[in-house]
Amino acid sequence: MAQMELASDKREIAWSALALGVTALVFEGAAWSYPQGADTIWLVGAATLVAVGLLGARDVWRVRHESTAA
Repeated sequence: MAQMELASDKREIAWSALALGVTALVFEGAAWSYPQGADTIWLVGAATLVAVGLLGARDVWRVRHESTAA
């Protein structure tokens, strides 16, 4: 079976999307398991999702910058 090879920037985008998805699932589970604090949990979750998104965007930018410099 042939192994699929993705470009490095596409791979970083995929990892970033996966990280956002997993983070959202964690906060969804937390809000489901403690409904009294769901508003607070989602507030913290939104801030965390923004941070994860920014970190992912930084990695994508870094990889694209390295590929154009090489």
